[in-house]
Amino acid sequence: MRLIITAVIAILSLSSFAQKSPVVHKLFLYSGDSIEGTRLIYSTPILKAPVFQMDGENFQTDIVQFLQNNNGYLANLNKIYSDKSERYALRIKKGKMNLFEEIDMAFYGADELEIDKTVDESKQEMLATGTIFQYYNIGNGEVKKATLKNLRKDIGGVEAARKELNYHRNMKVLQFSLIAVGAGLITYGIIEQSGDDVRFSIPMAVGIVVGGSSYFLEKKKEDALWFAADAYNKN
Repeated sequence: MRLIITAVIAILSLSSFAQKSPVVHKLFLYSGDSIEGTRLIYSTPILKAPVFQMDGENFQTDIVQFLQNNNGYLANLNKIYSDKSERYALRIKKGKMNLFEEIDMAFYGADELEIDKTVDESKQEMLATGTIFQYYNIGNGEVKKATLKNLRKDIGGVEAARKELNYHRNMKVLQFSLIAVGAGLITYGIIEQSGDDVRFSIPMAVGIVVGGSSYFLEKKKEDALWFAADAYNKN
């Protein structure tokens, strides 16, 4: 009995220690090198270019491809935009295909996300939702925009993923068609009354309903991309 109690205490002690173990901070450079440390922050000195500080040592941001700090694993988007863009994304799902959501590095580059969610609602909007799939990479490869063209090229070879991407395309076409038809009906309603005071008419009402219905397809489009990524990761 004593042996069992001792074993349980030991396991709990190890578990407690593991939970308190600090996160290893890392910089992954485009050169292929990596740098480890205990404190990594994003610093924006006045009148100077932003830098990453690892244990007090400065590194230019344009040489960094990925980084890991207390707030997560992040990607530099400078190869998508420009070296001076200073745009970054947080990994929100890990797998063979990693998914990223763009964030504000002013928050995520700090030691901690010190935001009072009950008070500062404006800053809450700067935090990742974990539901917006904007960028991705395969393995440790380059980060790309989650466009239909890029996804077809990289994961379209998996049948289940390809089906979801085709569904996304179909929803997109239908969405544009509904908007076009709605706009056409509204225009017809206005032209029909040319020469008179324009009044709200049945064609205009139908046009608003038809065009507005395209909004309800947006969620289906977004879900299809998530399902495509899941299908690739499960393959």
